[in-house]
Amino acid sequence: MKKLLLFFLILLFIKAIYGEGSYKLGLGSCHNQDYPTTAWSALEQENIDSFFFLGDNVYGDVPSGELDRLINAYKNFSKIIPKWLKETEIFVIWDDHDYGLNDGGSDYRYKIQSQKLFNDFWDIKQNDLRRQRDGIYFSETKIIQNKKILFLGLDTRFFRSQLTKSNNAYVVNNDPEATILGNEQWIWLENELAKPHDILILASSIQVLATEHRFEKWSNFPHERKRLLSLLGDLSSHVLLLSGDRHRGGIYQYGDIVEITASSLNRGIFPSYETDKLLLGETHPQNNYGLIEIEKDKLSIFLKDEHMQPLESFIIPLK
Repeated sequence: MKKLLLFFLILLFIKAIYGEGSYKLGLGSCHNQDYPTTAWSALEQENIDSFFFLGDNVYGDVPSGELDRLINAYKNFSKIIPKWLKETEIFVIWDDHDYGLNDGGSDYRYKIQSQKLFNDFWDIKQNDLRRQRDGIYFSETKIIQNKKILFLGLDTRFFRSQLTKSNNAYVVNNDPEATILGNEQWIWLENELAKPHDILILASSIQVLATEHRFEKWSNFPHERKRLLSLLGDLSSHVLLLSGDRHRGGIYQYGDIVEITASSLNRGIFPSYETDKLLLGETHPQNNYGLIEIEKDKLSIFLKDEHMQPLESFIIPLK
């Protein structure tokens, strides 16, 4: 008994000096349920503690917006979800292809029905606010490495105003009334950010920092992007943004704000070049996933291909 007690005292001493083991968060987007996903095997080997689905988690949209294909997409995904992933904590937001309409926004006529499908498939608890209000945005707080981590997931679909298009490209919408989040979600976000936290991990299905490509992004609504970056810039916490959507991955930085885009899990595209003034390193169009490792003194950010090979990395020293 004395030896056992001594063992536990030594173990507690070691943990006090070196801290707990690192916490690993996997992340990814753009997952077509009808294609194989080599990345699942890689992520299982990473021994992650949780996984963040960043949207386009299934492909169920059709031009009419009807929900039959989305219903079948969820059914097919349920048959192939790896057992280990079912037993892993999941964070999840949606994007257009699992919302039900390509590039869809607030005018999507089946959005309420689509939200119910989302909540049911992801087994959102009955007392969760996502069951009681419009939109799938959420907040969760965890204590990791003696630090308060605030996880926020945004809904960039349910309330989003119409996009502006010119020459087959999405361009700036300068209408001051146009929105991505909608008034209620903005109020919620401001209240959440006011809560004490050491690290903010904020997920947006579309990219926040990138400005130079022609697809969906926050900079298509410049007043909304400015408002978000102003809120984040006023925080004393470390800020990490997560995004998907693009079928290419990369890491971006704006001041102290870092964003990792992990896309896609199994729908990589042909090699093509893309850069941005806020991009660190390169973008990567092959299948990929993200990995966030939270340790006592640092936040390590990795973008890896489906065979676990590092593509990009960045380290945020923690206070």
